[in-house]
Amino acid sequence: MRSNMVHKLLATVVVSLLYAGPQTTQPKYKITFTFNYDFSVTPACSGEVKKACVQQFNFYEISRGIQNRAKLGSIPVPADAKGLVKGISGTSESFLFDPGRHRVAVAAQTPDGTESDLSKCAAIIKIPKAKPKH
Repeated sequence: MRSNMVHKLLATVVVSLLYAGPQTTQPKYKITFTFNYDFSVTPACSGEVKKACVQQFNFYEISRGIQNRAKLGSIPVPADAKGLVKGISGTSESFLFDPGRHRVAVAAQTPDGTESDLSKCAAIIKIPKAKPKH
């Protein structure tokens, strides 16, 4: 199953940072992931399709390698998803991130927990340094 899902999650992740929370020594950020997914080979799970289907999408921070990934959140598959669906979007909870470059990725997950290859849908984001308080 994993090999079938490899090429369907298109590497067109658009990531944006949202400042979240009061000014502290290190602010928290929410990351919005926007991506495209082709459901023509692996369909979305439904009442009729319960196996070999996409159940949800998971967001990860993978800067330290895929094996050491940190899960940032999940979103369900869009309702009635079929074929190429553009602009699927989801936002993580607020997290503390060290300033600098971070690699983030999206994976499609099946009901048995199998995920698509995180290296196929990844992007680099840059967390700014916190501004000192005056």
